[in-house]
Amino acid sequence: MRTSKVICKVMVLVFCFMIMTGFNYIRNGGIDFGKISLYTMYVNDIEVGTVKSAAKGLKLYDEVMDDIWDRYGDQNINIEADIYFKEIQTDFSLPTDEKSLKKALEKAVVIYTDAYAIVVDGSDVCYLKTQQEAVQVLDSIKLPYIQEVEDMENTELDKAEFKETVNIQQKAVLHYSIVDVEKAKRIITTGAEDIEEYEVKEGDTLWNIARQNDMRVEEILAANPDINSDTIKPGQKIKLQSVKTLITTVTREKKVYTETVPYETVTEESKDMYKGEKKIKQKGQNGEKEIQVFVVRENGTEVSREKVDEKILKEPVKQIELVGTKNRPVNTNTSNRNTARPSDTTPISNNGVEMTPWFGGAEKIFTRGSIAKVTHVGTGLTFYVKRRGGTKHADCEPLTAADTAVIKQMYGGKFSWTRKAIIVQVNGKKMAASMNGMPHGGSSISGNNFPGHFCIHFYGSRTHGGNKLDADHQAMVRRAAGL
Repeated sequence: MRTSKVICKVMVLVFCFMIMTGFNYIRNGGIDFGKISLYTMYVNDIEVGTVKSAAKGLKLYDEVMDDIWDRYGDQNINIEADIYFKEIQTDFSLPTDEKSLKKALEKAVVIYTDAYAIVVDGSDVCYLKTQQEAVQVLDSIKLPYIQEVEDMENTELDKAEFKETVNIQQKAVLHYSIVDVEKAKRIITTGAEDIEEYEVKEGDTLWNIARQNDMRVEEILAANPDINSDTIKPGQKIKLQSVKTLITTVTREKKVYTETVPYETVTEESKDMYKGEKKIKQKGQNGEKEIQVFVVRENGTEVSREKVDEKILKEPVKQIELVGTKNRPVNTNTSNRNTARPSDTTPISNNGVEMTPWFGGAEKIFTRGSIAKVTHVGTGLTFYVKRRGGTKHADCEPLTAADTAVIKQMYGGKFSWTRKAIIVQVNGKKMAASMNGMPHGGSSISGNNFPGHFCIHFYGSRTHGGNKLDADHQAMVRRAAGL
């Protein structure tokens, strides 16, 4: 149904003038036949042209209205046109041609039509022709975030909604305000119908670009997070407006995943094992649990996670370690007696040297009271030692005074705490190790000119006092292993 608001004010000034004077074109008692009357036509206070008569202007207006009605078809439109005329006297000027006048008329009338506004937090964001188009726009904004969740494994979408208050309202709007689906989507996701861009020219800096466009450098950087002031190049496109989505899509998903439940280690004392010895009685096994959480995302970015359920799928198995409590027997071998020194002092070759762990390895190979052949990696100097004791590393003594002399030769004629990389050979087994050359603590060999014992460390061995890895010793062990 066609509706229009057309207010015609035909101001025929010539009639008023004749009533007042009694004659037309009377000047100084005579008639001026050099002037003609035309009528300026106004629509909504806009001058659209001149006509010979108000009737002619109204006829052209009706023709324009018919064209508009035909163009909009069945659409419910409302046309506002406040029309009036003013008579003018002119020197044989021609009225405006019909084509130009119609064009000006159509431009001056105001056409309203029914549309559907997408309203965000009470403000109109854009207008679409149909309600279906408005729904399509909102659904298309949600869709990528919904698909992202649905593509995740072990995840179920719980709901998807907008953070803001969003609704669709029917309104009468100016016909040129209506946009299509793609433009509406662009307005909502970028905050503008079009993002203005600037092409960088030779010699440009962000500072002068910002100044030319009444912006701050910080605003340009915020709109272009992928650039910095040191890398702009001629031809590069820079956005002059920050992209700001007007609607936030909030998704909530139910996510299910598993986690490892670490096993617990407990110890049991064993009177059948010596102090310092350990043995695994029962190997531990990790368990497994299933966790269910609700994950909330805003435009695809996780903002919160709430655990809603937890279920043990597999109970962990404790690891039980036996710890020895039995005292070790006192070793009386070679006490206060010299031991014969082997005659072979050929340096041990580094071929086949292993980085044998101390615990469970070297401690069982280089046992208490056993003798080992030792070669210094740096010089090839070779000597013999006896393991006196030690639980976290080997406490050793030079076997004879000759072996003490070799140790002092390694250290430039003196005793020293400096760590040295060595190869220790016991019963043909070559092991990477580290030693210091400073006598300390007790001794069991007399006559070897070494007032105490010294330490030999292996891979993973520890200090007696603090039960810690000695970084310098471990570095020398790796060096002895050729690493």
